[in-house]
Amino acid sequence: MSDVKSRSDIRAEISQIDRDLVDNIARRSELIEEILREKATSGGSVRDRDREQAVLKLALERADEQGVPRDLVEQLFHSLFEASIQRQRQQFDSLRDEDLNEATVAYLGGPGSYSHIAAQKLFARQNANVVPSPKRDFLSIFRSVENGEVDYGVVPIENTTTGAISEVYDLLLAGRTEIVGEYMLKVDHCLIGRASGLGRVTRVFGHPQALAQSRRYLAGHPEIETHMASSSTRALERLLEEDDTAGVIAGSDAAKLFGFDVLVRDVGDHEQNFTRFIVIALQSKRPTRAVECKTSMMFTTRDDPGALIDALMGFRDQGINLVKLESRPIAGNPWEEMFIMDVDGHIEDERLIAAMEVLQAHTREIKMLGCYVSDRIDQVKI
Repeated sequence: MSDVKSRSDIRAEISQIDRDLVDNIARRSELIEEILREKATSGGSVRDRDREQAVLKLALERADEQGVPRDLVEQLFHSLFEASIQRQRQQFDSLRDEDLNEATVAYLGGPGSYSHIAAQKLFARQNANVVPSPKRDFLSIFRSVENGEVDYGVVPIENTTTGAISEVYDLLLAGRTEIVGEYMLKVDHCLIGRASGLGRVTRVFGHPQALAQSRRYLAGHPEIETHMASSSTRALERLLEEDDTAGVIAGSDAAKLFGFDVLVRDVGDHEQNFTRFIVIALQSKRPTRAVECKTSMMFTTRDDPGALIDALMGFRDQGINLVKLESRPIAGNPWEEMFIMDVDGHIEDERLIAAMEVLQAHTREIKMLGCYVSDRIDQVKI
């Protein structure tokens, strides 16, 4: 009698291992919930980087013992850490409200736009339905929040390939809204259409920015004519009117929303293409200090030599990370600059309070733009 397992027996054993793997992940999630409840009562910090590092170190040592690729294990555990952190952030998020079953949200464009997708994903974290209020421009979004037409606005503020969006900063500085949240959306430009059109697409529609960020792919297919649309939504609507030789450059979520197929993935020029969206509101509930936060502000320095360096010394001395520091011209004051700054930390942290005292001593004006839960997750290193 042969001891060699049949293919079906091997597959059955693999299926059992897969079930056990999912069951263990589920049990791990249950334990995370227990930690959440304990932290809610004890006031402990949400993220413990030392613990993450120790867990990852043990996992990698086990991988070496079992002959499992370290990269695979590291990727798996970083995914587990990220899921845990996101769950804990949901618990402590400043947007979290037990009565927030739905939120009226203004955003740019219509169904299928990246702003629409970001709004849906962001409020899904709060288990809240989005009552959409699409707008044609950024000014309309800010006005609708300020006049109470909507609860929140979701606007893109910077992109990893094209930089900051100046108009959004101008509206933040001039208005009464503040930042109450953020969301990092990976821009996954795809060629979408109908499956039967694969290999015979001759016309592609898209927002000018989407087409511009997919130049490399389009240049490699000279047979494809490009047609600009006023918005991603309009490009998708146009595709509904066309045959299967037409396509659109848009995201995979948009394809799903409109019932199209993803013909080619990752047609964008940059693999790491992220857009940072912010949530604006008139009133904010500050997040608990237990969660990792950002604080955003604008300031102008005194007209003294080295004033900027002196103003920032407090952040260095207190060990506070400057996530973003950008200068912008002051309208009406030629050759004078203001500074936009995001720092890691809660506005009520003692270290940040001390750093702000130094900043204030060397500045003419400071405007706080918001304190909110950070969406950035830095991976631990071994």
